[in-house]
Amino acid sequence: MKKVLNLYAGIGGNRKLWKDVDVTAVEINLNIGKIYSDFFPNDELIMEDAHQYLLEHFNEFDFIWSSPPCQTHSQIRFNLGVKNRNTKPIYPDMKLYEEILLLQNYFKGRWVVENTRSFYDPLIKPQYVGSHYFWSNFSIASFSIGSRNHRNGTVETLQERKKLTIDNYDIVNKRQILRNCVEPELGKHVYDCAFKIKQKKLGLSGTDERRMDQ
Repeated sequence: MKKVLNLYAGIGGNRKLWKDVDVTAVEINLNIGKIYSDFFPNDELIMEDAHQYLLEHFNEFDFIWSSPPCQTHSQIRFNLGVKNRNTKPIYPDMKLYEEILLLQNYFKGRWVVENTRSFYDPLIKPQYVGSHYFWSNFSIASFSIGSRNHRNGTVETLQERKKLTIDNYDIVNKRQILRNCVEPELGKHVYDCAFKIKQKKLGLSGTDERRMDQ
């Protein structure tokens, strides 16, 4: 059984379809962490800063998935907010690249760092799969997930899309929480590519990333 570190775990979209794994999840938000624990009661949940936890514990795992906050890098924030709505510019959070460089140079297992498509040319070239940027030490095969319906999606449609239901939780900004989730099919695909696990047909194939909806 692989020991897996799931950083910035959120409510666990990327983790939902992983099987036969020993997962340590790190999520600093108490309310979101509670939902994650309800969904994945057998995972160990660490309520700490994921960036610091990675630095101190990276060599304890076989596979690391990190999804650092994407808002400061997002092309959507830049194109819709800064350009059209006078949203204030902010510094991109360079923890993203700190983690990539740490894992590239020090970690011996399989790893992936996931983020949104950025408004600038990435400082380190990623793979672009399923409308996400992925930096990793393995090749991720092309994977089409159809429309993500993020821009116009409601809580109801996003719950159906992400296969996670949070209706019963008293938590603010449910739509953003769901938008932050990686689609479970894509999370499984990336994990399977890391260990060359034979893919089962999910009826989700193709290579045309231009159709993907942010």
